[in-house]
Amino acid sequence: MITTLIVEDDPIFRDMLTDMLPKSSVKTNVIESCATVRQAKVAIDHHQPQLILLDVELPDGKGMDLLQHYEEFGTFETIFVTSHDKYAIDAIKKNAADYIVKPVQLDELNHALNKVKKRLDTYSVLIKVDELTSYVEKLKHQNLQEKKIMINTNEGAIFVKVSDIIKLESESNYTILYLDNNKKIIASKTLSVFEAMLEELNFMRIHRSFVINLTKIKNIENEAGCYHVNMSDASRVEVSRRKKKDFFEKIAYHI
Repeated sequence: MITTLIVEDDPIFRDMLTDMLPKSSVKTNVIESCATVRQAKVAIDHHQPQLILLDVELPDGKGMDLLQHYEEFGTFETIFVTSHDKYAIDAIKKNAADYIVKPVQLDELNHALNKVKKRLDTYSVLIKVDELTSYVEKLKHQNLQEKKIMINTNEGAIFVKVSDIIKLESESNYTILYLDNNKKIIASKTLSVFEAMLEELNFMRIHRSFVINLTKIKNIENEAGCYHVNMSDASRVEVSRRKKKDFFEKIAYHI
């Protein structure tokens, strides 16, 4: 049963969705309906829904603004339901599960809800330790991290073995590299530079401020829909809502 919040200012369409959802092949539980962005924020913070059926244009703002507000710490999936098709590309960029143009047909709603269910099922499977351990071991066997990279610091250039890097954290125009044996280096390049350098070596940006070494993951925790990755140095990195889909899909691809 997927806990669902409807955010729609038109009472006719709101009632239509409420009536249509029980007919879907995917079971949902509508916990509340909202007509404004302000009401939606209150409902999201209170209920922590798994899914939001979201209109694009609302009386006090746009649905995109709502997603922007929860970009890093929101836990929900999103299906846009709207009369406007011009925001579809933006919705994809925001990792929306689907984008339905009114009037809504039951088969379209079914298709969208099944996408959401597949995502939620994937998240559930991949937080299992055995599955994750298998994934990490497969990455290690690829032997992509034996090379060394040069790091420019204020004290000069040093060489670091890629496999020694646990994670990287953005610090303004600098990047902090956390290494094995509790070592730390401050590099005079932005996190985006390192992301481009390391993404083909089994590193991934899972948050605006963090790139992690996927071979250093110990386990993933789910706290009320908010996912955290525990690393080999016992540190904890949150998976942002915006990065959640790509992160779990990357892991699922290798299992």
